[in-house]
Amino acid sequence: MNRQTTTRIIYGSILLVLLPLLITNCKQDSEKSRPNDSPKVFELLDESTTGIDFSNMLGYDHEFNVYKYRNFYNGGGVAIGDINNDGLPDIYFTSNQEQNKLYLNLGDFKFEDITEKAKVGGTKPWSTGVSMVDINGDGYMDIYVCNSGDLKGENKQNELFINNGPSTSSGQATFTEMAAEYNLDDKGFSTHASFFDYDKDGDLDAYILNNSYQAIGSFNLKRNERPKRDLLGGDKLMENVDGKFVDVSEKAGIYGSVVGFGLGVTVGDVNNDGW
Repeated sequence: MNRQTTTRIIYGSILLVLLPLLITNCKQDSEKSRPNDSPKVFELLDESTTGIDFSNMLGYDHEFNVYKYRNFYNGGGVAIGDINNDGLPDIYFTSNQEQNKLYLNLGDFKFEDITEKAKVGGTKPWSTGVSMVDINGDGYMDIYVCNSGDLKGENKQNELFINNGPSTSSGQATFTEMAAEYNLDDKGFSTHASFFDYDKDGDLDAYILNNSYQAIGSFNLKRNERPKRDLLGGDKLMENVDGKFVDVSEKAGIYGSVVGFGLGVTVGDVNNDGW
């Protein structure tokens, strides 16, 4: 046996001795840092308990798949808000290929699917982001759904479900789709929207985030497309003027070009100047 072989055998023996000690010490340290009596922060509840059986199921075939539609696996959206002012948060889910769902909170983590009764399932394909907001200031939560349309890029107007309040004898909230009346039926490939009072006039304005319809590899990289506004691919800032939303993107300095690939938007006072 040569020296090199002997060295390997010795090192191997040392590792076999030390490895169980290392594992034991790591396990003991882990148990010390996490007491056995520490309470669980979260508990997973299944659909048999909550009544929420929503699933954003995707079906693909030769004609429609991730190769032909790059946003195929971007997912849907969820919004939480109290639609009937009973103090319990309700949940709205969007679906890419099937009907959107609204679940009413009955209390004690029990929910009821009231999509059909509330008339908020939506009629446009490929719903994405959703926001719950009292858009008309009547004290009831409304629902704004972003849509990206079908494979041909058609039938993709965003939908705005205005809350009619407890209009039935049972107090069940119903909604009326009114995106066109508010000029919020955006025809871009919308992925999300955020509502906030950007001009401090007491009503809510909207920022609509749109995804480009053009393939990434098709752009001329030598040409700067960012400053050029695009009707369908660009983001939009919509000012609320007496209940009608007006596009003020360009004068506000909002980029809205065909190279915008927005997926999420949030609003905050970044520089602490009160705006």
